[in-house]
Amino acid sequence: MSITSRSLQKLLRENISGEKPLSVDPEQAQELAEELLARVEPLAGVKRNDNCHHYSRFQRGANADKPPSNTLCCSILLEESSDRWYQDHTHLHLLRSPEQQIWVELGRERSPAPVSDIGEVVALVKAFLQRVERQKAQAAKRKKQKDLKVQAILAQVRKIAKEDEFDFATDMDTIKLKLIIRLSDQDYFAILIPFNQFKEVLPKLRTAIRDIRETYNTGVRFTTHLKRGGRSNWIRHQDL
Repeated sequence: MSITSRSLQKLLRENISGEKPLSVDPEQAQELAEELLARVEPLAGVKRNDNCHHYSRFQRGANADKPPSNTLCCSILLEESSDRWYQDHTHLHLLRSPEQQIWVELGRERSPAPVSDIGEVVALVKAFLQRVERQKAQAAKRKKQKDLKVQAILAQVRKIAKEDEFDFATDMDTIKLKLIIRLSDQDYFAILIPFNQFKEVLPKLRTAIRDIRETYNTGVRFTTHLKRGGRSNWIRHQDL
């Protein structure tokens, strides 16, 4: 799920008014569910999903020792998880309460008030999808900016490595690039370059690398926590 719980709560507050709560019997509730599906399924990425794991908890037999629970009218998949291992899809559930009111669950968040008109739920779905698209656009922009920074860093490192004759390798995550400098066949050190500080770091990079290499060449050894063993992805200065 790409949208935070706080954002989901905000969407629910903004779209579900609770001004004139609907009062419906089971048949009317199902008619509303079918109307909702007819209006939102044409939207990109939206589809009915009665196989949602969340769906099963509403289908268990009634327990005489417990008060009546909500009845699930329909389950709608709004966003599929992009995580390969943790499938956290975002669903919208339309519920009928024992008081004959219609409620909405978005993700794991419940509407603060009952539904007054099925159009509110349609508007909620559209608002959610718009938020997802904005976040995708922002993520794409951040990735492009990061890629440009990586290119700038690597261009500078390649230049320094060629002129000062050292081999290097790189690792990176979402916030920094790790520049690994080979000191010998057994020893190397890493410089962490945060993407949000790369403009400040780049002008100092040559001096930092040179000082450490010169210190190492005097016989001084460093204690680090890098445990990488042999690497096959070294960039050799002779190849630059």
